Amino acid sequence: MIERAAVLALAVAAALWAFRNWRQGLRAVLVLLVFEGALRKWVFPGASDYLYFLKDLLLLGVYGGFLRRQRRQPLRPAVPGLVAGSLGVAALFGLFQIFNPNLPNVLVGLLGWKAYFLYLPLLWVVPAAFSDDRDLYQFLRRYLLLAIPVGLLAAAQFESPPGSWINTYAPRGSGAVVAGGGGIVTFGSSAQVRVTGTFSFISGFTTYLLVAALLALAFLALGRWRFRDNLWVYTALAMVLASMLMTGSRGPFILLAVLFPLYWVLGVAREGGIPALGRFLLGAGVVLALVNFVGADAVEAFVGRARGSQDVLARIVGPFVAPFELAGEVGFLGLGIGASHQTAEAVTKGVAPYSWLRGLHQEAEPSKIMLELGILGWFLIFLARIGLVVAGLRAVFRLRSSFHRVVATSCALLFLAHTMGGVVFNVTGGVLYWFFGGLLMLVLRLDREQAIARWMAHRAAQAAPPGPSGREPVRGAVAR
Repeated sequence: MIERAAVLALAVAAALWAFRNWRQGLRAVLVLLVFEGALRKWVFPGASDYLYFLKDLLLLGVYGGFLRRQRRQPLRPAVPGLVAGSLGVAALFGLFQIFNPNLPNVLVGLLGWKAYFLYLPLLWVVPAAFSDDRDLYQFLRRYLLLAIPVGLLAAAQFESPPGSWINTYAPRGSGAVVAGGGGIVTFGSSAQVRVTGTFSFISGFTTYLLVAALLALAFLALGRWRFRDNLWVYTALAMVLASMLMTGSRGPFILLAVLFPLYWVLGVAREGGIPALGRFLLGAGVVLALVNFVGADAVEAFVGRARGSQDVLARIVGPFVAPFELAGEVGFLGLGIGASHQTAEAVTKGVAPYSWLRGLHQEAEPSKIMLELGILGWFLIFLARIGLVVAGLRAVFRLRSSFHRVVATSCALLFLAHTMGGVVFNVTGGVLYWFFGGLLMLVLRLDREQAIARWMAHRAAQAAPPGPSGREPVRGAVAR
């Protein structure tokens, strides 16, 4: 009880701090996202449910501080009309869905609305949170390098037995963590665990690793895949790939394989030319050799699990087909927002868990969205996701700065990876997805401001009076 009260007081204090320091608060949310699971598993297991909402309180403080800033100095990022319009209608539709008669109570609807739309304002907040390229570059690079200690922890988990205290999961409600090996997921009959790093569960960790991999690839594209000044980035990428192997999840590798041709065209061939292609092949070979050296057991365990899998094709095709098969059963409005949310059981005491789903249980996110929001809500959500993909790809070809282009490339790749992936029902995915949405709006803003500054400097040089010789020496000085 004391532990829960202390965490609650900390959360309130953190939200007040974020209100007054909203830019730093946004950065704190992203760092907390990485280490929240560690706090829930090992530091405050008795207050795990309170810690689950800590980042949400921090974000509310950030939003409040941002709105206060907007009144003094408005900033309107160029969010595409298709994206903003479909999301706005979807949010209003979601408010009505809270009172869907199929739901067991309003609390389920509120949980659902939070999952869908609480992180959406990052589209507008992130573009105002970074002052310039240097500020953004330093934060993204430091955020990427967090993958190194996280990867080292994952390696320690992989080498530890399932019963070790380091291999625990966060509780889904108040209570003790899963410990002593009970319930810990391993590689089939193997005693080696599927690691979670600093995250509560495997799904959040794999989502973070995919994002870290895309960030690492962006920085290497920016540096033309040179080893000089990029050794830490190479190290981070190697740790990320090794950690992916140790999670045992096939999804991140399938997504990277699908996205790789696009990255090759946009991030290697377009940015670096022929010399970068050679450095890319050499660098990729070094990374893969390092991964195999430090994680040989992980490679063997992963390959063994992959060979024993029979449902890979069904998992790939299912998210594209299953929602349309379900549409006829849920109709235009669905069963209500939050109906299949993973925490709905906690606010429906006395009701048989998920009995309101009428047996229509779904696993993949696209099917869950169809189940909850029906045909109309599903169309609005995925219209916005496709709109972000298009906006990201267009930005890659419109932006003038190499740094802005590689950031936009990583954003576009993330949007593609999450078109049918976990954004609503994966909290880690939700925060990072909408952060990258705001990141795209940010580089568009910075690129536009730099273009305007160059144009104004050019006009000022043209308007400068000519010198005594009639040659305009002032303008020549600026040009030099």
